[in-house]
Amino acid sequence: MVNEFDHDADPREILIRWHLASGVDALLDEMPHDRFNEAPPTETLSTTKEIKSSPRPASKPVSSPRTASAPILASGSSDEWVQKAEQHAAAASSLSELRAALENFEGIALKRTARSLLMADEANTDGLVILGDLPEADDERSGEIFSGRAGVLLDQMLGAIGLSREALALTMAVPWRPPGNRAPTTQELATLAPFLKRQLELLHPKLILSFGTSGAQMIAERSETILKLRGQWLDVPLGEKIVPMLVSFGPGHLLRHPAQKQFAWRDLKLLRERLTTIDA
Repeated sequence: MVNEFDHDADPREILIRWHLASGVDALLDEMPHDRFNEAPPTETLSTTKEIKSSPRPASKPVSSPRTASAPILASGSSDEWVQKAEQHAAAASSLSELRAALENFEGIALKRTARSLLMADEANTDGLVILGDLPEADDERSGEIFSGRAGVLLDQMLGAIGLSREALALTMAVPWRPPGNRAPTTQELATLAPFLKRQLELLHPKLILSFGTSGAQMIAERSETILKLRGQWLDVPLGEKIVPMLVSFGPGHLLRHPAQKQFAWRDLKLLRERLTTIDA
């Protein structure tokens, strides 16, 4: 019997066995076949008999150990964790205290699988805050927001409207990269929202440029798709102020969908016009 996990086995034999287990009965054929209208094959590949495993006596089933996937939330209801998040976030009087509160918060399991917590530092800004959706793989590896190819593209986007990242604040709506780069869940966004709101209050922005939809859902209560939200100015309540937020495509998204750069450029021009009005 061939063991699929035996590193000394012939890889060709392992491949054939895998094909057989998947129902493949021909390696290559000159004509296409409608398998739905054909009768079940009476034989498989000629190698079937050679590698067919001999029957084994039935044994008592033993549960094999496996690594359980991390839960989305720790024990307790989602409403309870949102309330705790609000309390922890409100108690932070600086970005460093807010970072510590996030690091010690047990209501989100993302931190157990992520390498880096990515949020704004102590840089002061009374102007523009760029809000990313969630960290890319390069961001997690480097521990820096908008790094790698996405960071290069962001610098080019900002330079096109006369800005640089040194003159503004960068942060992420979701501070930890979800495993497998999956989309954050509604519960995760709701639980992280108080931390994001408090972070923005401490940054004192005049305008927010939000890449993706997570930020819009967390702080503006908008659940539309990015195609419907991009190019729109949303009102974001931050303390006693209402701050305008423009939604657009992020650099990571544009690298994967370059045809949408034309829409991102339109959004950047809207941002430049609004900044000119505020600075006047």
